Amino acid sequence: MSQKDSMKRKARPLSVLGGVATVGVAMWFLVPGPFSHGVIVGLFVGLGSIIGGFTVFIRIMKKRLAGKLEPPPLPTSSWDYSMDLADLNGTPVSFSDSAGKVLVLNFWATWCPPCRAEMADLQAAFDGRADDDDFVVLAVDLGERAGDVQGFVDEFELTFPIAIDSEQTVAEHFGVRGLPASFFIDTQGIIRSIQLGAVFGHLLPDGIEAADAHAQ
Repeated sequence: MSQKDSMKRKARPLSVLGGVATVGVAMWFLVPGPFSHGVIVGLFVGLGSIIGGFTVFIRIMKKRLAGKLEPPPLPTSSWDYSMDLADLNGTPVSFSDSAGKVLVLNFWATWCPPCRAEMADLQAAFDGRADDDDFVVLAVDLGERAGDVQGFVDEFELTFPIAIDSEQTVAEHFGVRGLPASFFIDTQGIIRSIQLGAVFGHLLPDGIEAADAHAQ
């Protein structure tokens, strides 16, 4: 893409915002009264915020799909297997059960649209290696009620292990700041890949491959 084309693309959102501002100024003079003016200001501030936020979102997604949005640096040491969670029945789920296995650790929530979108891929990955004793998928919900999580599990017919991070201490340990987030951990307990956002397309198999490559 030429520099001229790039400048044109960057200018499009500014043009839209400029048009919105122009219409707002025109309505300010055409519609009298302080109450009407307040409504107009609120309407166009909100509209401008939506357009601006959508523009930022589109740019982030384009960078992500183009492979230009890099995840945080990977730690070089083994992670802590001593942390415990609970399953939907309140039974403790110990991370130590995953020691020595390739682990796909996924953080999610029922209200998160990208989380819903990636569940079929996670289930397919789990099914594809159902006979592999050295592979596990663990999906960790961030602090929702067990009943709500169970409804989600039933809806998507999920069969891989589900746990609830009630106090979100495990998510904090991994530095999770948005959902979904997936960590691909090798048999030595070292995180080999991190995917921020839904694991669409090649992202899930690439992450698993990165962990598999260091399996012992």
